[in-house]
Amino acid sequence: MSTSARSYSTTEVAQRLGISTQTVQRWVDTGQLKAWKTLGGHRRIEAEGAELLFRLHGLSAPGADRPADAAEGAPALSVLVVDDNPDDRDILAHLIEAALPHATVAAATNGFHGLIAIGRMAPDVLITDLLMPHMNGFEMLKHLTTGCAVKPRLILAVSSNTPEELASRGHLPSGVVFLQKPLDPERFMGVLRSSLKADA
Repeated sequence: MSTSARSYSTTEVAQRLGISTQTVQRWVDTGQLKAWKTLGGHRRIEAEGAELLFRLHGLSAPGADRPADAAEGAPALSVLVVDDNPDDRDILAHLIEAALPHATVAAATNGFHGLIAIGRMAPDVLITDLLMPHMNGFEMLKHLTTGCAVKPRLILAVSSNTPEELASRGHLPSGVVFLQKPLDPERFMGVLRSSLKADA
């Protein structure tokens, strides 16, 4: 389909983002993606919303030319930061760069976009805030552990709330490391380095 198309099928969007068609259908049904139905009952997603989603995740629209470097090998280590606070994202990115100088860092602003990014880039490390709009970290981690084939080697959950304050919101899946904000830089970087070294 060309970039000038007026709509996309759920299958086209799913394939482009590397997620299941059922997930895209669920986003349409809950109003997170604008769409309409054909006379035959098939969902058609508005091009503007779909292509904005593609751009947010560094993708061209289906049928567009791929960037010249798209075929080059991916870096050895990738990190995804999911946090709605831009200042916190910047702090995390600086700490990650200090701890893992050769890693690439991507960011998402909520669990919804985080899941899309995970499906697309399969990060080695996921660092997520827990209280965010639209889809919080608890919901994202639940989807990740129950319905996603991609599993990061290390998952770090961060929050300015204490574990006791967060208990009413949900429970973290087994294996998720929790660190409280404001982060202790040395401890944070130590967890990154030691966890990845032990998993190597």
